Amino acid sequence: MFGILGFNAAMGKRQKQQLTARSSNTPRENSKEIPIELLIDVFSRLSIEDVARCRCVSKPWSSILRRRDFTQLFLKISSTRPRILLTFLHKGRRHFYSIPQDLDPDRNNYSSRISAYYQMHFPKDLSSSVEVCPPILGLICCKSKKPMICNPSTGELKYISLPSAKTKRVKMRPYFGYDPIDQLFKVLCVSSDYVCRVSTLGTKEVTSTWRKVECSIPHQPLHSEICMDGILYYLAKCMGNGTPTPYMVVAFDVRLERFKFLPVELNIVGSALINYQGKLAILWQNLGGIYRHIQSFELRVLNDVDEVKWSIIIYELPDYWKNFAVETTYLYILGMTTSGEIVLSTYYVHEPFYIFYYNTVKKYVVRVQVDFGIEPLRALNCSRISTFLNHVENVELMD
Repeated sequence: MFGILGFNAAMGKRQKQQLTARSSNTPRENSKEIPIELLIDVFSRLSIEDVARCRCVSKPWSSILRRRDFTQLFLKISSTRPRILLTFLHKGRRHFYSIPQDLDPDRNNYSSRISAYYQMHFPKDLSSSVEVCPPILGLICCKSKKPMICNPSTGELKYISLPSAKTKRVKMRPYFGYDPIDQLFKVLCVSSDYVCRVSTLGTKEVTSTWRKVECSIPHQPLHSEICMDGILYYLAKCMGNGTPTPYMVVAFDVRLERFKFLPVELNIVGSALINYQGKLAILWQNLGGIYRHIQSFELRVLNDVDEVKWSIIIYELPDYWKNFAVETTYLYILGMTTSGEIVLSTYYVHEPFYIFYYNTVKKYVVRVQVDFGIEPLRALNCSRISTFLNHVENVELMD
């Protein structure tokens, strides 16, 4: 593929030819105009930075790069090269970085370093949220008093602000979901008084108010969430009487706005919901030894949603793992890649910052140190780092 400079030069020459063609007014010359379908195909192969530059070339190009079919094609291509998104608060500003998710297949060593790519940051008045929801199709929802939807890939400071999700003496915990059938984003909020509300993001406007949805079991949301195939899952603690277990997985159908509750027999503290080969699964860390390091993983895969039947898989870590983990005090489960790698990261602000890949097929561990290109994180006045798998670049603008 030719570079952006060569592409611009070629297109500039083509535009001059088109001007000459218009002056001649002959059908044969006019037929030399580049078809929009071909332009969309070429633009979809550019980086997201080059797409932003091309928007500034001319109004026709800007119009093409805002088309729905181009956005969908770019998302499809971007999903084949997912990234890891990293975000944290520093001096009141929320910063976004990313790195490639897939490891270099020619990598021979078990430890390496990588420089994170700086995406953007929001100013202080837009960065009150300590937490963010996992990204969906490249978009992020900040868990603030007024949930805010933004696109860190484009670097623009524009955002979609939802109505206030907090009332007097009642706190709300937002969750971000997507309905792939109607192609709608929705935000579910569970309040501290166990009332559930939903707000919808349409293609042109946001619903101005929250609407209540029926929830038969009062529950307290916990630490992990994931949206798969139009179902928003999150871990929760049962607060009502008569429930068989204290913990459960809440399944919220984003399109139908209905709840289903999946009981979990074990303590889910320290676990995480992940996508295992297209199925919902819960991954636990089994700790042991004097330093309470991870010795193995326990994976419970949901095979039957109606009967709530789970299968169990145990993954034992290699002996040299303890040498990798000696510098860390706590690791956070990020999820599993499509190639079967369990991914973890350091949780709080440590220097150095590590991401670990455990290959469940070949039974080896790779440690990647992430450099942010700024002063050591230990010296920064910032919050813990939130890290997410399967982030895709989206060219859609927030206007």
